[in-house]
Amino acid sequence: MNERRLRSVYLVGVGVSAYAFWYFLSAGSDLVAVAFGVATIVLIARLRAVTADS
Repeated sequence: MNERRLRSVYLVGVGVSAYAFWYFLSAGSDLVAVAFGVATIVLIARLRAVTADS
């Protein structure tokens, strides 16, 4: 996969994960919200690694 495509996939992943984090946090499911929060942080770190090379 090229860098442009990876960037789009990571951006979509961050958006979906951040939305799920907010949704579960507002619904009171703290454990699931924490899991999506961690997933969001990991995806942001991976996105920064992909974009740092360009």
